[in-house]
Parts: sequence; structure tokens; C-alpha cells
Amino acid sequence: MIEGMRLDALRRALAVAPGRAVEFGALVGAVWGDEPPANPRQALRNLVRRLRETEQVVTEAGGYRLVPRGRGPRQLPADLPDFVGREAEIEAALGSAAAVLAITGPPGVGKTSLAVHVAHRLSERFPDGQLYVNLRAFDNATTMSPNQALHGFLRALGAEDVPVDLDAQAGLFRRMTAGRAVLVVVDNATGDLVGPLLPAGPRCRVLVTSRTDLAQYEQVRLGVFADDEAQELLVRMRISGSREDRAELVRLCAHLPLALRIAAANVAAGHIADYLADLRGDDRLDALEIEGDAAVAAAFDLSYQAQPPRARELFRLLGLVPGQDFGVEAATALLGGPADEPLGQLVGANLVQRHGDRYSLHDLLRRFAVRLTADRRPRERLFAYYLLNAEAAARTLNREFVRLDLPELPPDLPRHDLASEAAAVAWFEAERANVVAAVQQAGPQPVAWLLADMLRGHFHFQAHHVDWFAAARAGLAAARRAGAPVPQAVMHGSLALAHWSVGDLAGAVEEHAKALDILRTHRDDRVMTSMLINSGIVNWELGRLRVAARELGEALELSPDNPAVLFNLGGVHLDLGPLTTSVTHATRALEIAEERDLLVGRILALNAVVEVHQLRGDHDLAETYLARADELRAHAPPGLVRRVPGYDSHALLALVRGRTEEAADYARQSLRHARDAHSPKDECDAYDVLGEALRAAGDVDRAMSAHNEALAISLKNGYLRGEVNALAGLAADHHAAEEPREALRTALRARERAREGEMRVRGVRVLAVLARVQRSLGDDAGAAEATRSGLRLADETGCRFWQRELEEGQPPANGGSTSS
Repeated sequence: MIEGMRLDALRRALAVAPGRAVEFGALVGAVWGDEPPANPRQALRNLVRRLRETEQVVTEAGGYRLVPRGRGPRQLPADLPDFVGREAEIEAALGSAAAVLAITGPPGVGKTSLAVHVAHRLSERFPDGQLYVNLRAFDNATTMSPNQALHGFLRALGAEDVPVDLDAQAGLFRRMTAGRAVLVVVDNATGDLVGPLLPAGPRCRVLVTSRTDLAQYEQVRLGVFADDEAQELLVRMRISGSREDRAELVRLCAHLPLALRIAAANVAAGHIADYLADLRGDDRLDALEIEGDAAVAAAFDLSYQAQPPRARELFRLLGLVPGQDFGVEAATALLGGPADEPLGQLVGANLVQRHGDRYSLHDLLRRFAVRLTADRRPRERLFAYYLLNAEAAARTLNREFVRLDLPELPPDLPRHDLASEAAAVAWFEAERANVVAAVQQAGPQPVAWLLADMLRGHFHFQAHHVDWFAAARAGLAAARRAGAPVPQAVMHGSLALAHWSVGDLAGAVEEHAKALDILRTHRDDRVMTSMLINSGIVNWELGRLRVAARELGEALELSPDNPAVLFNLGGVHLDLGPLTTSVTHATRALEIAEERDLLVGRILALNAVVEVHQLRGDHDLAETYLARADELRAHAPPGLVRRVPGYDSHALLALVRGRTEEAADYARQSLRHARDAHSPKDECDAYDVLGEALRAAGDVDRAMSAHNEALAISLKNGYLRGEVNALAGLAADHHAAEEPREALRTALRARERAREGEMRVRGVRVLAVLARVQRSLGDDAGAAEATRSGLRLADETGCRFWQRELEEGQPPANGGSTSS
């Protein structure tokens, strides 16, 4: 409770000057008043870390800056232009003060239309956003889980790191809505699905629609249209004929708005008397009864029968769409020919709903279409369409990824132009839910694991973790049922990468082990190489550097000229040493990338070569390679520059040459780019370099803040190198602040973590700091031992970056002065 009050106080204090930095002291005063905690800066940092779960807060030189929220999400579907009736229900909904209002009633009665209409009337009261989701809880084939719904809500509200666990998602959703005014519309729900989707803020409101009674909430129960409401709808839809004829049409459509709209669209193209004659017939009613009301089915069937043959064929096939909506190309794939015209005819008949360039079916109409569909083979064409375009998008976005080969696909499938990154991402986003549903519905067919494999890169870089786990697990189940071992290994590898992406390194290790066990029996060197690379990276981050080096070494034997293997093996030795091994692998990776004209590979390899030469103490050579990397960046697309900007290397070079202000500027640029790229590891490294530059400039307080930020990020993401660097930086900060006991405690922790993780190169930095701290405490023996260990480690690893610091602190052999 108290923590929540302090969090609110901090949010208010930052909001006083949105977009501008608020000084540390002012924030401490706003939160704790005249009774600050013993360590106010650390307490403030902890509170800011909590606030960052729901707000974007930037660390500045003298304080923190709150980034103003942009316009909230606007997810409501379009309101019906000819909405009629329901005055009493609208008045009740608008006048209700309930946090959750349920609109309940039988299918086809217009619950969604009313909820959307009311939501639009209320929207101005909720400036922080209006969220909408259709759970389709009464259609087992396309039901959306609360995990998927919350993932969409959280991303729409600006969350970048969305948990996979439902309880964690719900907790984050409550925190993100606690201080906001958000309207949430949950369509087609059951009572058990609603709970996790409820926001927490007192200014939030929820509208729920359901076919079932939701007695736990305030309800507006919706019945069929009254006579005057039904007549008004028919007049609005320009249905001619006598009032008596229209009254009979209302009766035969059971007063249901959905059936009336479909019937009215059909009548508009003909004569009402003829239509009524057809609708009175009962030869089709029993066979087509839906939800206990044969009249509804009759209206559906008459409208369906009135369509041209091609439109009827398409309507039947639309029941095979795995997700909730579709594009015209998917319809074309199903139909085996152009679908624009028949799709337009179905929209005109109100059998299909259009939303921009996407289309959908009411769940009753979808069920009706499914009952008409005898031949399910066209679904294979639809899945092939997904696969063809998913592979093209994946190739554009992640050319370097190893993917399973595609089978031969029909040559006449619709192909999107996915040559640009923007187009590829847009297609994946539009079809992601359909493709995941296709994986889950495909059964033991290759398309299941192939689609899951093609989505891997998009899931990773766009952080769609909920869908990723769902697709990879379904793909794995399909591969097991089909008895396909290599695809099973690939799906285990995808799950491993998903675990790694959410910070579950132990889960990643477990899945990689399963994949490698399969591949050692069922050899596929290309897949094995990829799996060894990824497993090596995970073990590297866990601090199991020798295991990582062994796995990457095995990958190198399988694929000697693989730049990814060489690059990552060089990176492992950048921490493990010796640096001569690291530079050998990084240089070879650069040569191959240049031979193959791999732009990203060249820039990454050059960055690695720069870093290893800096650690070896050869700053002139590092500067030469950095200039080459800058030249490539200058001519690269903006997205690539964002990913690999090289500012950290510039900052370190400026720092060793004594240009501390320039070093801090480069570090801040690096920090901005890391945030833009959503890369916590790069952000951690940038904060560490910024801390070093600030301390060198004499600003110890801000240096400490930067290093604490780096430490928090490293711990959250399991980034051991970042943790060791941050601890070493903090120890040096405390020493500079004349806090030797805290400096010693932190330096010893850094040494412990470096040893646990075999961070031998970073260990040189840690020992240099430890020796300095111990010397200031009068522990000459401890300082001498740390110095000797540091120099020995520097010699073994080839790391000279901190050697001068070690040598300057070493007592002379004769015990006299160290001055020359």
C-alpha cells in the first residue's frame, strides 16, 4: 500500500514537467518529504525501476525525465451508420456507473452492435485509449485465449516486454491501467474469460457482451427488436412494400437484427412479396436450424441461394479460414481464382463484414458456412498461401536465419510484394493470428512445423512471445505425430529461442539439449550447426563460457566458413580469452562477409574487430577499423544503422584519449539507439560506458546512477557480462565517492560473478578496481595479490585495456616511491 502511494507520488512529481528532467533531490522530496530513507538515491532508483513497468522514464544527467504518453490506442470497430432503436438500453448503459457492464442476450440479437455504439458514445471520456477484442468464445475453432487478448492489449498500451504467463500479464495490465482512463470492450465472452482482462484504474470501464448470463456484473439484457425498431431498420435500409409485408418479414426473421439485415439486403435486390413466399417455405428449416431458431437459418439460406454461383462457392469456403478475419488474397487462395467480385457481392448481401481491407463473418454465419462445406481440400491451398508468403517475408527480414526447405507449392497462389522490411512486417502482423491458428489446426502435416519455423524471426524481433510458444508447441506436437525427427528438433530449437527471448535461460538450455539429442541420432548438419550456435550463445550468456566455446567449436567443424559461427565464437573468446583467438575468428568472419557482400555481417564483424583491438590496448588500429565500419554505416539503410550504430566504440576511444565530454555524448547517443532498437543488452552496455565517462569527468553521482541502471538491466535480462561490468563500474564509483567499504563489497561481488561466469577478460577490469579499493583501505597485501592476479590474467588473455591501471598501482620492487 505504502509502496503504491510512493509510486503515485513519483509519477505526479515527474508529470509536473513532462518531457523535462526533474532533479534527484526534488523527486526524493516529493516522494518522502522530510523523512528520506537512509540511502535516498538507491531507494529512488528502485522506485523508478517499478515505475518503468508502466511508464517510459529516462535517466538524465541530473535526474529523471518522464516521456509523455502518445495518443492512446483506438481499437473500436466502426459504428453502424444506420444503427436504430435500443433507446432504453443505450440510456441504461450511458447512465451506468458500474466498472463492468455486461450486455447479454441470445445470438444475432445485436449485442456487439450495441456495445460498439455505446463505446463510441463514451469514447471521449477515455482519452488514454479504447481497447477492443472479440474472444469468439462460442466458436471453438476460432476462440481467442485471454493470453492472446492481453498480449494485444499490453502491446497497444505501449508495453515492450510482455510476459507469457497469464497471471503476470494480468498483473502488468492492472498496473498499466491503474492511472489511466481506458475503455475496454470484451466481445463474445464467457464469465471465466473476463477476469484477467479487467483493468484496475478507477477511471477505467469495461463493456462485455455474452450469450450467457453474467450475474456477477451489472447487466443490460438485450432481447429481439420490438416491432417499431424492426420497422425503423427496414425503412432505413430502404425496403419498400406495405407495412403489413414488412411486419411479416420481421415475424419470419424472428425479430432478430442480424437476420433482418441479411433479409433486407436480399429484398433490396428483388420484390418483397416473392421473398416472403420463399421465406414461408419450410423445406429447408429443419436441416439448417441454427441456435434453435429455424427462421434465422432460413434468412441465411435465402440470401446465400440468391448469390451468383461463384459467390456461393466462396461463402462455403470462408468457413475454412482458421482465424477471425482474412484478406482478399486469402479468399483468392481458397477460391482458386480472383475473389474481389464475389467477395464484394457477399459484403453487399451482409453475409460478410468488411473492415478496411480485412473481412470477417459473424460467428453464426461462419457456423452456417461450415455446415455447407463438404470439401475441405481448398484449405490446403489457403495454408500453402500462408506458407509461401511467410517464407518470403522471413527471407526479407532475416536472410541469415536457417529455415526448413519448402515443398513444391501451387504456382498460382497469390504473392504479396514483401521485398521491403515494412511490407514484410505488415503482412506478418495482418496474418499472424491466422497463421498461428493454421499451425494449431493443420494436424500432423508439414505445413504445421514449416509455418511455425517461418514465423520464428518475426516472433523474436517483434516480441510476440505468447503466439510464439503456441505455434512452436503446436508445430512440435504435429512433428511428433508425424514421426518427423528433424522437424521435432527444429521446433525444440524454436522453443529454446523463445525461452531465451523472455529471459528463461534454463528453459532454453533444456530445449536445446532435446534438439541436439535428436540431431545426434538423425543427422542434419545444417540444422545441427544452427542449433549449436544458438545453444552456444545461451551458454555464453549463462557464463558457461567453456561449454559455449566447445559447442561453437563443434559448429565450426561442421561449417568452417559460417560467419555466424565465427562471429559468436569470437565473442565468447572476447570474454573468455585469449583475445588473439577472438580477433582471429572476428577477422575471418569479416573476410567471409566481405566475400559474400553481407552488409550487416560486415558491420557486425567490424564492430567485433574494433572491440577486441580496444581490449588489447591497440587503440590506433581500433580507430582504423571503426572508420571502415562508419563508412559502411553511412551508406546503409536507416534500420541497419539503428541496429549497429558503433557509438560505444567511439565513446571508449574518446575516453582513453581524455575527451570525456565527447565520450559522454557518444554514450548518450548509444543509449538512445539501444532504446529505439529495444535492445536491453546494448542499453546496458551504453549505460556502463556513460558511467565511465561521467566518473572520468568528475560527476560521480551521475556515474553511479548510470551504472545502477546498467546493473538493473543486466540482472533483469540475465546478461552476465553486463552485470560484471556494471558491478566493476559501481565499485569504482563508490571508491571515487569516498565510500571504500561499499566499494569493496561491490568489487568483491564483481570478482565472484566474473569467476562464476569465467569472465576472464572482464576479470582484469574487476581486479584493477579491487586492487585500488583495497589499497585505499590500507590492505596492501590484498591489493598486491589483486594486482598480481590482474597482471597474470591480462597476460593470459591478452587484455591490455586496464593493464596500465594495474601497473601504476603496483608497488616497486625496492619498496620505494612509484614516481619516476
